[in-house]
Amino acid sequence: MKVLYRKNDRTVIRFDIGEKFPDTLADWCENEKIESAAIVAGIGMLENIEIGRYDGKEYLTEKVQPSSEILSLQGNVSMKEGKPFVHLHVSFADEDMSARGGHLFNGTVSMTIELVMLEFSSKFVRVPSGGTFWRLDVPED
Repeated sequence: MKVLYRKNDRTVIRFDIGEKFPDTLADWCENEKIESAAIVAGIGMLENIEIGRYDGKEYLTEKVQPSSEILSLQGNVSMKEGKPFVHLHVSFADEDMSARGGHLFNGTVSMTIELVMLEFSSKFVRVPSGGTFWRLDVPED
């Protein structure tokens, strides 16, 4: 990965072939001490993608192996159990150019990902709210 621009809490990052995503982003946020951010745009390509949908109790997941074009990528960064948690939703075009999407658990960059992120000075956290879902909140004083 390479940070192409970072100024006034605005960041543009490029992720490269073979990198695990969003793990690489979470590791970078931890190293840079980023506790809260909005991922406002992302384009590129992923393969070995794991996506899911929350059914009210748990996430139902599906794996998509072939390289797929990202149509839309957005989400946020918050703190969960003391570490940055990257929460992303993705839509992508598969090998038939059919659109699919959901919560992005992980994937491998197969060409590039170009990401735009806005960092926040306020801290956001994830708190358990039943099942496997952790809701976004502000820390209690």
